[in-house]
Amino acid sequence: MLELLPLSAAASLRPGPTLAAVDPDVTLGEQMLAAARSAGLVQPEPIADFAIDELDAESLLDRVPRPMSRGERQLCALLVTLAAPVEALVVVDPTAGLDGRRRRTVADILIDLAADRPVAIASDDAAFDEHRT
Repeated sequence: MLELLPLSAAASLRPGPTLAAVDPDVTLGEQMLAAARSAGLVQPEPIADFAIDELDAESLLDRVPRPMSRGERQLCALLVTLAAPVEALVVVDPTAGLDGRRRRTVADILIDLAADRPVAIASDDAAFDEHRT
């Protein structure tokens, strides 16, 4: 189930699980593994590996987020979130700071996620336009 709202309507989103908080001093790979283990998994969820490949984010895995750009930190939050099972997700402006290719990829990943779980997104990004009703 997908709920797609304009960014100006973000306050009307129902509270729920959102993108993970990212520790600025722990590598992305360690945070993804910790998120998976906290959910009782040995490895991060397969969708996280898929997202790493699709977003060309492998180079971020061994880095700490503190010196990263806003877009890279946004990718980190998404990847840490996807590392553990997600039953539902509420996201405000998930493509902020990303380049065009990554904006479309993040939009596609979130739309695919909504095929089998509730996902609510507040964004004005054109990457979501084809999914607006």
